[in-house]
Amino acid sequence: MSNRILYGKHTKSSLLCFPFDYPLTHREFYYAIVMVKKASAYANYKSGKITKEQSEKIVFVCDEILKGKYDDQMVVSGIHGGAGTSVNMNVNEVIANLSGTHPNDHVNASQSTNDVNPSALKIALIKLSKELLDNLDYLIKEIEKKAEQNKDVKKLARTHMQDAVPTTLGAEFQSYADILKRDKRRIEEAMIYLYDLNLGGSAVGNSINVSKLFISEVFISLRKITGIDKLKPLSNLMSGTSSASDFCYISAAVTVLCNSLSKIASDFRFLSSGPLGSIGEISFEELQQGSSIMPGKVNPVMAELMNQIYYLTVGKNMSIHEASQGAQLELGVMLPVIVDSLITMFKTVSTAMKVFADLGIKKIIVNKERCLELLERSMAYSTLLTPKLGYDTVSEVVKEAIASKKTLRQVVLEKKLLTEDEFDKLTTL
Repeated sequence: MSNRILYGKHTKSSLLCFPFDYPLTHREFYYAIVMVKKASAYANYKSGKITKEQSEKIVFVCDEILKGKYDDQMVVSGIHGGAGTSVNMNVNEVIANLSGTHPNDHVNASQSTNDVNPSALKIALIKLSKELLDNLDYLIKEIEKKAEQNKDVKKLARTHMQDAVPTTLGAEFQSYADILKRDKRRIEEAMIYLYDLNLGGSAVGNSINVSKLFISEVFISLRKITGIDKLKPLSNLMSGTSSASDFCYISAAVTVLCNSLSKIASDFRFLSSGPLGSIGEISFEELQQGSSIMPGKVNPVMAELMNQIYYLTVGKNMSIHEASQGAQLELGVMLPVIVDSLITMFKTVSTAMKVFADLGIKKIIVNKERCLELLERSMAYSTLLTPKLGYDTVSEVVKEAIASKKTLRQVVLEKKLLTEDEFDKLTTL
């Protein structure tokens, strides 16, 4: 950390204009911009824009910033106006002051906020996606473990939240795992568009003041610096300057994932309801005191967390889509809220999935006896008996079972329609 202020007048202006009690711009975004500046320093030297000495000084300072030594100098609010110029200039000024160069003429040479920031956001998201997808894989594996452990646990399936047909708890868990696998594929498909950058497009995407040599060299350097081999310039740089649709796509894919996670969490809350006064087929280990007034109460806090993560994400997704729509002509001017919303989504969802796996899925306690009890007390077996006994006969049996408050099994056996062995064979999935 530095003992002196290293940013300049443009950053100071942003502090006056945007004095919000709001988190600062994400470090991941700042670092991605610094990577762009480092790559640009190499490319500007090779294309004749800056000297070798200037390039080396800028590169050295970028490396120092990426080590976290100057985090305290990155001070712009996550929400601000100007398409992100404040953040870009914050980086330019800090690098310039540390390297003895000019923030615009040297550090920002051959660049514009309008191509630097969207490119940096894509780099940041690609890097964040590794942990996001790793944690999603981890969650899927934990759910599949539960599926395997409970593959023979008979239970009642429900539609419209009403008794339906028999199933197994293992089948329910495997269904959840496969839902999330499809969601993962959707995110991976959306990520394809993150590798195409508008860097080199300058202010409006037509590469004013940018040489072809710079564009070629900056991508060579950027791939090495970021470790992302797939980075390449868009075939139409202006399309990436004027539109944020790529960010809408990845945002939507992550939101769909959270939608699924929230549905799964709500199912767990339903199945764990009670536990004695309702469903109670599963329960969760106690993680914290459930109530300040009701002793011994255990709440499904991890499932409730995932519901709230979805609420947060769907709000961020709407902000991103509205900000994208709010672009005018050649510039997606509302980028700051997109940056803040997307990086918040990636980081929050990633952490939540790891926590949900460790403190939610792993902590689920299965009540096998309760699962079987509710299945036996229901009329769910009727569908499986119909091919053997006929629809009309089974309908009469169901009516009698309900009226007499007996199980379907009891009535069928009393009427000697089937032996117990035959009943078990017909109702085994």
